[in-house]
Amino acid sequence: MSYAMTQTAARHITRAAEQQIRTKTGMRVTLVLCPSDNPLKSPEQMLRVVARSLNTSPEVFQEKNRKRQVVEVRFVAALLLRYYYPTITLKQIGLLFGGQDHTSIMNALTRAQNLLYTNDVVFTAQYKHALNTVNQWINE
Repeated sequence: MSYAMTQTAARHITRAAEQQIRTKTGMRVTLVLCPSDNPLKSPEQMLRVVARSLNTSPEVFQEKNRKRQVVEVRFVAALLLRYYYPTITLKQIGLLFGGQDHTSIMNALTRAQNLLYTNDVVFTAQYKHALNTVNQWINE
């Protein structure tokens, strides 16, 4: 079975499990898929690593703040989440970012990619620094 088929199957199973939990308990839950290579390397932990590498608090991801410095930290984190956890959905990233809508995450990813494409000096430096830090963390 190819990786794409495995990824699609995992998403279907996850959605079915979320629906069953909601039906049987009335609770809404969101299950986050992450590689099982190392269960200690979760998306939540990666957000802490990114925040630490950019000299900010992990709570910045939950804030309703639109200052450029805060927004760009979330942009970097969203890019890295999509890169290192390809099975994570936009909805799940939105939940990690304080309940943002999936369209907000799509917009953030597009804007972040544009900043990299145009070689925005500050953003590119932040991204490269966070990327190096996360690579070291992944390889520990």
